[in-house]
Amino acid sequence: MPRMYLASASPRRREILASLGFEFSLLAQDLDESSFDHLPPAERVVALALAKARLAAKALVSRPEAEGALVLAADTLVCDPRPASPEMEDFRDAAGCLAFGKPRDRAEARRALAFLAGRRHEVHSSLAALEIPGGREETALSTSRVSFAPLAPAEIEAYLDTGEWRDVAGAYRIQGRAAFHIGRIEGSWSGIVGLPIHELYVMLTRLGFDLGPRP
Repeated sequence: MPRMYLASASPRRREILASLGFEFSLLAQDLDESSFDHLPPAERVVALALAKARLAAKALVSRPEAEGALVLAADTLVCDPRPASPEMEDFRDAAGCLAFGKPRDRAEARRALAFLAGRRHEVHSSLAALEIPGGREETALSTSRVSFAPLAPAEIEAYLDTGEWRDVAGAYRIQGRAAFHIGRIEGSWSGIVGLPIHELYVMLTRLGFDLGPRP
C-alpha cells in the first residue's frame, strides 16, 4: 500500500481508517464548497471529494515524499428532497433539496433536528482517491437512508447539550447518543458516519492495491 494522505479534518474518518489498519498522514484542505451548491446532492458530494483530493495533491506534489503517494478525500451531506414548511426554506439549496451540512450554531442544529425528527432522510457520502504521480482518479458514492423517531423538544435540547451536533452533517452522530432516536437505517452505517468502508475497499481494489490481512 502506498503512503496515504487523508484530505479531511474529520476525527470520525481518521478513526475508521486507523481501525482498518491504514497508516496515513493528514492533509486537510480549505475549499469554498458553496460553488458546488447548484449540483444535486449525490453529484455534489462526489464533486466535492474530488476537488478536495485534487487540492491536496496539488499541495503535496512538490514534496519528495509525494512519489507513489495516494490522496484520499471524502464528503458527506444529509438531505431531504420532500416539500418542507416555509420556515425551512433557507435550508433549500440551489438544486431544490433541503440540505443539512455542518450547523453554524446550536440554533441551526436545533432546527435541523426538529425537521429530521419523525422523518426518513438520505445521507450521501463520497470518496475520491488520487494517485501521485500520474493523477489517476477513482470515486465512489454511498447513499443511505436514516429514519428518526419523533423527538420531543426536551429530547432535542438534551441531545444538543451533548455537543455531538458540532462539526457533523445533519447535526447528529449516528455513532453517538443520536442512536437512541434512530429507528432504522438502510444502507451503510460507516457511510452515515462519513467514510463508507465497502466503497473504500472497492475503490482501492480498482486502483490495484493489495488490501489483504493487516496487523
